This record gives sequence, C-alpha cells and structure tokens, in this order.
Amino acid sequence: MAPQRTDTPTGRTRTHAALGSERRLTLLDLLRESGEAMDAATLAKATDLHVTTVRFHLDALTDAGLIEATRERAARRGRPRLLFSATSKTEDDDSAGYARLAKVLASHWGDDAPSPAARAENAGRDWAAAQHLTPSGDSDLRTAAERVSTTFNELGFEAEAEDHGSEQRIILHHCPFAAVAREHPEVACAVHLGLLRGVLDSLDAPPSETSLVPFVAPNLCIAHVRAGNPSAAPATRPTSGED
Repeated sequence: MAPQRTDTPTGRTRTHAALGSERRLTLLDLLRESGEAMDAATLAKATDLHVTTVRFHLDALTDAGLIEATRERAARRGRPRLLFSATSKTEDDDSAGYARLAKVLASHWGDDAPSPAARAENAGRDWAAAQHLTPSGDSDLRTAAERVSTTFNELGFEAEAEDHGSEQRIILHHCPFAAVAREHPEVACAVHLGLLRGVLDSLDAPPSETSLVPFVAPNLCIAHVRAGNPSAAPATRPTSGED
C-alpha cells in the first residue's frame, strides 16, 4: 500500500539548506575572508574539490542569497569568467554562526561525556518546550504527526508526514545540522529525537513508540511514530531499507 502524505512541507528555507553542508560553509568562508570575487576554478583549487562539485555548491549558496554571481568585465579573450562574492545578509551570518557553534558543542559533548544521548535528548525536549505549542486535544496520532511535521519545518527542516496506517512517519528531507549529525550522530540525532518526543508531549498526543532512523539516504532521515508504550522503542534504529 502506497503511503499517504498528510501535509505539504512549509517554511522551507534555502538558507538552512545551504548551510547544512560543511563544504558550502568552507566556500562561504573563503569568499568572505578574501573580500574579492573568485571564480569556480580558483575555489576548486583552494578547497581541493572538483570544479563541478564547487559549481553545484555555489549554485545553492547563490539561490540562498549568501553569495552573488557577476560576469567578469571583458578584459581578455574568451568568454568572461563568472565571479562569485559574498553578500552581507545578517540573518545568514547568524545561521552560519549557529551551525559552527553546534559543531563545536557536539564535539565536546560526545562519547566522552556522561550519558551523551540522554543529555542530548533532554536538550531536544527543552527545545520543543521553547516552541510553546498549544495542545491539540486530539487523540489522533495522524493529526499529531502533521503538527510535528509543521513544527519541524518552522525550525528549518524539510519535513512531511506520511500515513502508513498503524504507523506515522515524519520524513526529514533536510536537516539544518546535517554536517554536525554526520560527525556526531550520538548527539545531534538524539537532540532531534528529543525534539520529536517533546513536541508530541506538548501536543498531548496519545502514548506512542517513537524512533529515528538517520541517513537512510545521504540527505534523508525518517522518524517513526506508532501507538504504544513510549519506553518500548529504541532511541535510534540502524539504517535499513524502508518497506
């Protein structure tokens, strides 16, 4: 049976998507620090990346308004180069700063810290509480999953709820902290699971088993929500194929 999508993703921010990549942050830093416009070939050499890969990331940064592209004035033979320079969007500077801060905090809150997963989940629950959500008063898990998806979108994720009958799934197409999650999944993924569980609690949703399967694809995570005892489901499940 094909899954039924129960909402349309809202609040998709190109800025969050662009800053979810460590390579894009590196390119953005290079352009900001240089203070001069640079072409893709120069950036590729500076980062030891293939020029096609660099162009892909530059397109994403341009779409987000973090950098701008201009054609070089014809001063030599051949087609003028396309030059890139950083813009000055203050809100984007803040987002980049938060992404870097998250990486630093996660690196100091990993395996060596006492109960890192439990502490990270509690942080996620606090994050959910800070959203000041209004309980829905609805005992339907499907409705709760839709509101979870909406909340995640407002926080910079690209989420959608899918109804699988006995189970609701929150499909996360984008994580604003993907670079951190890949390096420190024991922290970042636990925070996101705590956020999920905290949102469900804030909505007074019926008791449910919740779990998170990170990176079932390079940019895809899936949260599972089904009616049951909250303590019965593991915090995270190994990556596996979906039915």
